[in-house]
Amino acid sequence: MARIKKKGKSGNAKNFITRNRALRKLQVSLADFRRLCIFKGIYPREPKNKKKANKGSTAPTTFYYGKDIQYLMHEPVLAKFREHKTFSKKLSRALVRNEISDAERLEKHRPKYTLNHLVKERYPTFVDALRDLDDPLNMLFLFANMPATKGVNSRVIKDAQTLSNQWLAYCAKERLIKKVFVSIKGVYYQANVKGQEIRWLVPFKFPSNIPSDIDFRIMVTFLEFYSTLLHFVLFKLYSDAGLVYPPPINTEQLKGIGGLSSYVLKSKDHGVNSLLPATKDESSAGNEDSEDEAVEGKALSKEEIEKAKRADEDEAQSEQEIDIEDTEDVELDQFTSKNKDTGDTLAQPSKFSHPTSVLFTNLIFFVGREVPLDILELCILSAGGKLISEIAMDEMKVNSPEAYAKLDLSNITHQIVDRPKINKKVPGRTYVQPQWVFDSINKAELLPVGHYAPGETLPPHLSPWGDSGSYDPEANKDAAGDAESEEDDEVAVEGDESPDEEESEDEEAAREQKELELEAAGIKYSDNTESEKKKKTKPVKSAEEEEKELKKIMMSNKQKRLYNKVQYGVEKKDSRAEKLAKKRKQLDKAKKQLENEAIPDPNTIEEEITPELVQKLLKQSGISHNLSQQAFKKLEDSLRTQVGFIDELYEPGMSHGERCANNSSSFRLLASDHQPTEPLTLKDLLAEVEQVKKQVDPEKGEQGFNHEVFRNTIKFGI
Repeated sequence: MARIKKKGKSGNAKNFITRNRALRKLQVSLADFRRLCIFKGIYPREPKNKKKANKGSTAPTTFYYGKDIQYLMHEPVLAKFREHKTFSKKLSRALVRNEISDAERLEKHRPKYTLNHLVKERYPTFVDALRDLDDPLNMLFLFANMPATKGVNSRVIKDAQTLSNQWLAYCAKERLIKKVFVSIKGVYYQANVKGQEIRWLVPFKFPSNIPSDIDFRIMVTFLEFYSTLLHFVLFKLYSDAGLVYPPPINTEQLKGIGGLSSYVLKSKDHGVNSLLPATKDESSAGNEDSEDEAVEGKALSKEEIEKAKRADEDEAQSEQEIDIEDTEDVELDQFTSKNKDTGDTLAQPSKFSHPTSVLFTNLIFFVGREVPLDILELCILSAGGKLISEIAMDEMKVNSPEAYAKLDLSNITHQIVDRPKINKKVPGRTYVQPQWVFDSINKAELLPVGHYAPGETLPPHLSPWGDSGSYDPEANKDAAGDAESEEDDEVAVEGDESPDEEESEDEEAAREQKELELEAAGIKYSDNTESEKKKKTKPVKSAEEEEKELKKIMMSNKQKRLYNKVQYGVEKKDSRAEKLAKKRKQLDKAKKQLENEAIPDPNTIEEEITPELVQKLLKQSGISHNLSQQAFKKLEDSLRTQVGFIDELYEPGMSHGERCANNSSSFRLLASDHQPTEPLTLKDLLAEVEQVKKQVDPEKGEQGFNHEVFRNTIKFGI
């Protein structure tokens, strides 16, 4: 006969254990138990039947798996916690008795623990560690931007800053940044490391108010484990890349602007490999180190070559000892060739295969002091570009005036500014706002700089991780334009309908007869027509909707609840997109109204060719930031000449003064192939400018104005 099961010895009561029972079993405090669970990755569980798991009690409590607590009993960190408890008692007793020597001796032998075995236990492979790297990076960058407080030691913050900078230096060196998004919370980055997409948030470096209702002890415990994990990951990444870990730090740069420029990534085989261009002193020192390492490498490679050569000659004698002295006396013939560097080598493919990694190759950026350097430094270096910081130049001007005087800034291609207006522009540079860098990286291509010029209204900066069905302002704008054109077509079609399509006389007679019958029955004809209209306007369900209703009827209650939740999310998403589209429509309408107010109606007012008018035309064309003052003056004179030519063409025999007097001191802009009574409006002129603008290449960097007088065609050359 089977033995009767005892209550509370199997099932949920056996599988789960309450937190109080776990504390009594492990004989630790609640704080140590929390730390131990965080280190081991153990978290509370929710049993299906709490009453059975709690042995009949319905009191609210926290449950854990019984096997997890059993694993904790054999954890080495738990033994260290107990040793630390004993150490604390001995140290406090020595301090109370004023035994200073014993207290110092105990302090030297303070028990210490490591979390290395826990990292190997929780992440058996390196890919597992990379997949779980999002939360550690978020926590590290959060503490790296925090001030030191009573609950957070300055040493903890300094370690977090060091680890975060080492991670950013590796991402910049290997060009791993693929997506960037600037939000209210901070800057989101996405890097592709060993095939794994890692995304983290870097807060802005603003003064922050630390809330008082946060338990930093738990967060510091998480940070302790995450720091150990990131040390392992960085050591593996740096080793695979052939770099020395931890990377040496340039103390002079660290005292100055700091950032990625203070980290010198030193290769194990090729010496110094800095992220930023080094000075002459640094480069000479790096060359000396690299020469020493190169000599060692050459001697080692020669020995290996001799061993391999003898092994190939006679495999039977490969186990015998090699006489190194004889091999050193052998002098090989030296053959010189003009193509010795490239003759026997094949063109190797670049390790940077992603288009984002080579996006800014051969581009040099000058970053103004008003632009956040840390954000753009990482993005530009990760995309293969080079940058020169105005802040670093200011520091160089104070510390080393000689090096500052020798700086060559003629190779700068782009200057990043965040100011509404630039008073002095350097010829040959393209001036853009910082958003151009972020949007170019997200699109993996160099975007046109016209929309990102200083002072221009920037296009919307959208998240690169947005859902496919989410709100897209550009798509909605195009759809709105198509809808407006369709409405215009419908109105035109309705207007073209002729009044011939009227009711026939028979239909009119039938309608009158029906009206008389309804009046005889005591029913108003108007009420009857309204009811008929309501019946006609009642929506008719389509076959798809009817099929959907039938499917909903066949659902169970659980499936209906789940379906309603899904539909609620879809409707909420659609309503938000509709709300944003409506808001975008209102903004476009207000913007269009402002533009109409800024430029007067050309059909009622004849504009005089003034610098203000030329500035309006250039602003509409989007090339005003590329013209110098001299080119602007040339454009204004050319435009006046063109208008004079038009007036001479249509009204010959009149002097310039007579034309001005007849036109109320203003010029009449007349379109080609038009009658003299039809003025050339500003709208037509802007359309002409846009057509010419599409045919030129703004990336060539050429500036000026090409005037070609034929009829009244105006051409702009950039």
